[in-house]
Amino acid sequence: MPNIVLPQTRYYGSKRKIVHQIWNIIVNEAKIEFDSVLDVFGGSASFSYYAKLKQKQVFYNDIFQFNTIIGRKLIEQNTNELTYDIAVELFNKVPEITYLNHIANYYKEIYFTDEENNQIDIYIQNVLALNNENIKCSAFYILFQSCLMKRPYNLFHRRNLNMRLNYTTGNFGNKQTWERSFEELFIRFINELNQVCIDNGRLNTAHNYSALNCPLEADLVYIDPPYFKKESTTSYHSKYHFLEGLVNYYDIPNNINFNKKNREISINESKEFEDKNNFLKDLGVLINNHQNSHIVMSYRNNGIPTINEISELLKTYDVFEVLEYNLGKYNYALNKNNLINEEILFVCRNLKRHVVVSSPENSTV
Repeated sequence: MPNIVLPQTRYYGSKRKIVHQIWNIIVNEAKIEFDSVLDVFGGSASFSYYAKLKQKQVFYNDIFQFNTIIGRKLIEQNTNELTYDIAVELFNKVPEITYLNHIANYYKEIYFTDEENNQIDIYIQNVLALNNENIKCSAFYILFQSCLMKRPYNLFHRRNLNMRLNYTTGNFGNKQTWERSFEELFIRFINELNQVCIDNGRLNTAHNYSALNCPLEADLVYIDPPYFKKESTTSYHSKYHFLEGLVNYYDIPNNINFNKKNREISINESKEFEDKNNFLKDLGVLINNHQNSHIVMSYRNNGIPTINEISELLKTYDVFEVLEYNLGKYNYALNKNNLINEEILFVCRNLKRHVVVSSPENSTV
């Protein structure tokens, strides 16, 4: 196995910087033994990819199709066949395709410049026409990452292209990065794929289920759900709807919410784990679905519901021994001024699976 190199990510809530700490707690402190992992809210695939590096069999899952493509690239596929020349050629029109202009027509002055919108329109239609699944996933991957990198806050919940264009100084981004061309950013992400696409000798797969409808099973189930702050009403879907729209490009016009300033695309919008009032109920259903596995859950000390409420719910299951770990202060990207945020890890050790080995001095003859 190579040295541990994790793909870069610009996802809000990504565990990339603390995944080694999470893994250490699971393996060395909680002493969980497992051979397979189900990552229910796969997201950026940081935990799934780390498990792949550790030679586990990995089942990645996410409700969003764009995330599932990322999972297919990093978890399911083991190589990258996309070259820079192939990638930039996808910006050119081909005679066989009658091109539409959904991004240029509907998202003018919202997220990207006119030139960038036209590039996205052509590129995404060319990608959707590809037959080579390896190249197709890679081409999606580098576009997703580049779009995120060119966005203030790396999100799509605000109509704020003007913030990027008029930016002079501040603490929420890097104008030099925002203004890099797609072609320039593609070099970075193709090089990254060439480095991180590895074969761990296992059959790893990526799936596109909602969390509560995911039928997959594994020795260890990792849960990293969206979390809610008291002052926030922004859904996880709203933060990334644009990328989900790109995967479903031809359906965009019929799924735009014109009542929202960010023209949110409603494709794959779900109420699961997106409602503060129903979160505990959803979590209970999810735990019920995986009572035969060890369960590990990440959450925040300032989230809704509270850590105590989640802890009380988990402790109602007799099949689990619930261990709670405070990983210390950890601030998500663009939230660095909040010094009170702490990452909490719940480890639900399944008593049917976990065998405690007695030490010699405690054994009886």
